[in-house]
Amino acid sequence: MPSNKSVLVLGDTSCDSSTLIAKLKGCNATTAQRSGLQYDYLQVHDEYREESARLSIWTLAADPELNGLLKFALNERTFPNTLILLNLSMAAPWTWMDQLQYWMKMLDNHIGGLEIDAELKHQCKARLMAKWQSYSDPASDPHRNSPCKRNNESVPLPLEDAVLTSNLGMEVIVVVSRSDQMATLRRDFNYREDHFDFMQQAIRRVCLQYGASLVYTSVKNNINCDLLLQYLKHRIYGLPFGTSASVVEKDAVFIPAGWDSVQKISILYESLHSCKPDDDYNSVIAQPFRGKHMPDCGIQTVDEQAFFARLQQELQEEAEIDEPLRRTSIGTPQRTSVAADEDMQAVEKKSGGVGGVLTDFFNTLMLRRSFGGGDRSVEDE
Repeated sequence: MPSNKSVLVLGDTSCDSSTLIAKLKGCNATTAQRSGLQYDYLQVHDEYREESARLSIWTLAADPELNGLLKFALNERTFPNTLILLNLSMAAPWTWMDQLQYWMKMLDNHIGGLEIDAELKHQCKARLMAKWQSYSDPASDPHRNSPCKRNNESVPLPLEDAVLTSNLGMEVIVVVSRSDQMATLRRDFNYREDHFDFMQQAIRRVCLQYGASLVYTSVKNNINCDLLLQYLKHRIYGLPFGTSASVVEKDAVFIPAGWDSVQKISILYESLHSCKPDDDYNSVIAQPFRGKHMPDCGIQTVDEQAFFARLQQELQEEAEIDEPLRRTSIGTPQRTSVAADEDMQAVEKKSGGVGGVLTDFFNTLMLRRSFGGGDRSVEDE
């Protein structure tokens, strides 16, 4: 088994790639944030040949300023032996098209800047095309991956117009992680089945363009994690793999490279009642407001003096219905102790509901000012 194979993991921070990698390795999930270019490895064993190999796993953090580190994982030497695992998240499906466009453009620019021999690049593209054309359903030929079976090559069929129009010369697997978040999307954002069908047909069309496979996974519910591991071994080392494509379960979609076609994708069009297949993705799957349909508004502040002036006006309007104040000989407003008790009882009755605490506080201040005025003597004034 070759020991120079590697996987390059790309994706946004919301995809939680570290948890997926830990699951593939059989380790406990980690919540540590990855930064820069991280390295892991996976020990792969071939039981038939009794051989083992170390599969390198590189994970690039989602930061454009760190794209320069990509040269250490993907360069002229590693190009023909690297598989791209592009990770998206069901927790944020409104980012899918932007993420796909960003990472594929970044990869295309990076590969274009490498000094790769033209003949080698042509061979890699031809190899990817041949794998797509030679795909056969395991259900129709259960022994097709048998190590002892001779390969009877058949004449490859021509590719459809929409297949491999952007051939990078590299294996690409698009992984939609956290598929368990579909329940959250239904509950909190009123997603319906036609929303999920629209998302699936859109991403499948992009996968056709790059000749990529598609796998929905969930570490939480253990959906397709083992399948992804076995499929990685199959695509990289040619180890046996006998699982057919699956599109019945919405949260467990698996579409191997070479199985899909425009005709198969068009089956989803029948369930699109509120949208059309060619509608703008970000318009149909728009980013919701933060919280449950709540806009992300800042806290509005009020000037302190304006607040007290408004509050004073409200208190004066309430005072008009109270008992008239008794005045001293010098005209200072003053209440008798009986009147003060009655005012306090009235305040207690008014303290219920929203804003009752503030009303109590400012009414108490007014009463204190009233009593303070009565305690002062004429001589002090």
